[in-house]
Amino acid sequence: MQAISTETWREKVVEDHRQLNEAVAGIRRLLEEPRPEIGQPGAHAWASEMSRRMVELHDHLCRHFRYEEQGGMMEDLMESHPRATGKVETLVDEHATMLEESRWMIGALLSYSEEAERSGAGLRQRLSAMLDRLEEHERHENSLIMDLAFDDLGLGD
Repeated sequence: MQAISTETWREKVVEDHRQLNEAVAGIRRLLEEPRPEIGQPGAHAWASEMSRRMVELHDHLCRHFRYEEQGGMMEDLMESHPRATGKVETLVDEHATMLEESRWMIGALLSYSEEAERSGAGLRQRLSAMLDRLEEHERHENSLIMDLAFDDLGLGD
């Protein structure tokens, strides 16, 4: 895939992060609503809606991470700022982990309404923690991009 200019990928990544934040906020709102107990009426509808949102988030993450990794962003950051290579590599490594975790969560949500026991009791906490990690990852990316942009302008420490 052909690399694109720094300004172009910065704009795209910032917009993607804004959209991801909106998706996460929507998932959090649904997560905070009362959730029917396993086996009770409405449990399937809640789990279906949450899984639909998680599938959309997963698809967005796949496209977003691919763009960051193959669209020139990560390569540009490492070439332009060799001292940031370790941080960039850490962010890239987190991509696979977050995608794997979101796929696990989708499966858990799809099976939620079929469970006969309380095995879904920790689902809310696990999903919330996954969203926390995603938000933290995006904050680290934004911070790194901004720090390096300030360095490019000669405004860094």
